[in-house]
Amino acid sequence: MASKPSIISIVACLMPEMGIGYNGKLPWRLKQEMAYFRQVTTGTFSSGAQNAVVMGRKTWESIPPKFRPLPGRVNIVVSRQHGEELAPTTFANSTVWLSDSLTRCLELLPERVSNLERIYVIGGGEIYAQTSILSDYMLITEVRPEDEANRPPMDTFLDPGIVHSRFERDFDNVKDFFPSQVVLPEEPQIHENGYCYEFALYKRRNTEKT
Repeated sequence: MASKPSIISIVACLMPEMGIGYNGKLPWRLKQEMAYFRQVTTGTFSSGAQNAVVMGRKTWESIPPKFRPLPGRVNIVVSRQHGEELAPTTFANSTVWLSDSLTRCLELLPERVSNLERIYVIGGGEIYAQTSILSDYMLITEVRPEDEANRPPMDTFLDPGIVHSRFERDFDNVKDFFPSQVVLPEEPQIHENGYCYEFALYKRRNTEKT
């Protein structure tokens, strides 16, 4: 029997308050972070395998139309407006899956989509909050302004207390966590467009999912 795909939240956060957006958008444009996101969510260990990206309706709508659906990945959009637990539809000559329930979506995906290796949850805030009790790992890009005077405003946040109570930072296994398609920087900290950021792996603490 094939192993169950890992559920992984992947998010860029302004530290330490873990801000993830402002007015429905990211307040920064970081090319290396975008390349990392693409490599991580498309890369697989097994030939012929594929990953899924699960997002809420607002996150889907925030992606420029020319980039939707995200290529090389199974795209799932979760919204209460949808009438099915998990159903395919055609969008821009590609298949996009719609679901009205995050929990049922994550349960049904391995049954409905073949050769699924990992499930990446990519936003937004409400989806991350629901997934905090379901995720096996979190990939957090820890972002800090190089000049505190230029700290951007944020209005959407993860809950740092929940994140740190359920997950712990894994400093030892970051490189082994990724397939070969993911190119990590030689130096952990990246400086770009007035920000310093680092790609961090958080693993679930040794407690059962509840």
